Amino acid sequence: MTRALHFVVCALVVCSALGVVAPGSAAPPPRPLCDACGDSFEETAAAHGVTVTVERSTATVSVARNGTATWVVRNRLAGGAGTERLRENDTLRAEIGERAMWDTELVAANVSSAGVLTLRYREPDFAEASVGGTLRSGEFTDAYGYWNLHGLGADRLVVVAPERTEVGWTVAGATVSDDGRRMILTDFEDRGFVTFVPEDTALGPLLSLLSVGALVAPRIGSNLVAVVLFPTALFGLFVGSVGTFVSRSDGLGARVGETVGTVLAAVGVLLTAGALLAGGGLSLLGGAAAPLFGVGATAVVFGALLRRPAVRARATYWRLVAAGAVGVALAAGATLVGALAFDRNGLTYSLLSSFPLLVAVFALLPAGYAFGRGNRRLAVATAAVGFALSTLPFGSLLSPTTGFGPFVAVFVAVYAGVVAAVGAPLLVVGASLAGSSGDARASPDDDRPTPAAE
Repeated sequence: MTRALHFVVCALVVCSALGVVAPGSAAPPPRPLCDACGDSFEETAAAHGVTVTVERSTATVSVARNGTATWVVRNRLAGGAGTERLRENDTLRAEIGERAMWDTELVAANVSSAGVLTLRYREPDFAEASVGGTLRSGEFTDAYGYWNLHGLGADRLVVVAPERTEVGWTVAGATVSDDGRRMILTDFEDRGFVTFVPEDTALGPLLSLLSVGALVAPRIGSNLVAVVLFPTALFGLFVGSVGTFVSRSDGLGARVGETVGTVLAAVGVLLTAGALLAGGGLSLLGGAAAPLFGVGATAVVFGALLRRPAVRARATYWRLVAAGAVGVALAAGATLVGALAFDRNGLTYSLLSSFPLLVAVFALLPAGYAFGRGNRRLAVATAAVGFALSTLPFGSLLSPTTGFGPFVAVFVAVYAGVVAAVGAPLLVVGASLAGSSGDARASPDDDRPTPAAE
């Protein structure tokens, strides 16, 4: 039993660590929206051996009807040797300018006598045509632009709408000019789509919604399959197999029977002790396995309650659904208390991001009851809904699916198997309660009329 518990703990740690660490390690380096502006330009120039100081930076992005954008970046440079080198050396200025801006084509670069460096760029795919003559731009999002945007870069950035259009959707915090043709940003914290709709149209908000919806709807469908449906199907298969075995095992429910409370409490003690002892406290990889402590503590409480025959006799499917919801809250609370009391790292991201699996674990309590009552379809559906709810926070449904290879399939399968293993005792407890509850004395078919009654 100790080896099995240790394996479950390690599997939970690996799954949580991969889910948290892998996306971050694959991200490109952060860059501002205008990386030819301000501090970012200074860093690029320094990499070419030129030291300059940007006192103020502005950018104007003029969008054409075909979605091509022309960037005009103006960096006001402090006087110095670096500024003189850029003014006099056309080749060096062009090399730095071309390197400074990501995914654009440098058109021109010059330095005025007043020390203003003007860079002109061309970006062919800044926006794309969509429904009703609308243009949409994903440049202001991480998912459909540059993956790791960090700040604005410029002190002020202005986006000019194409001819015969006006700004529709804007980024949060942006202001729009009185004529509706310009979107002005002085800060860039929240991401979002920007749309340009035909001028003087009353359907601008609807066209913007349809334009963005046409882009993200297919992504939502593919991400639902990869993030939710596929792992949920695996989990349903695991739970269906275990539940069928439990419900068809002669005498298993009877053997658990009146000792169900004691058995559940003992399992809870093992889980709690395992979370505390395996690897040295709750600090396993920053708290990734800490929910085992909460599950164990809640199992001890439930076990103490189920030792009372009156509690077992009143068990029904919907009461166990409510008990499962209470169990999630208790386990989350116990995990937080345990993390603050025993974990020197405190409330970490890996700890908080592991809470959703509690929903899948405690959904197995009413699922087990349904198995015990012979309703296999309801049992699998209950487990599947709980697991699907637990997977939703792990991925953005709006982001493009980057790939679903063998490694991801193995990871998802292991995660589904680990959650099923942790919740298996609750599945058995639920099945045993189906045999000891008050409504179990009557068969599910007893409500049907007999031939004599007919």
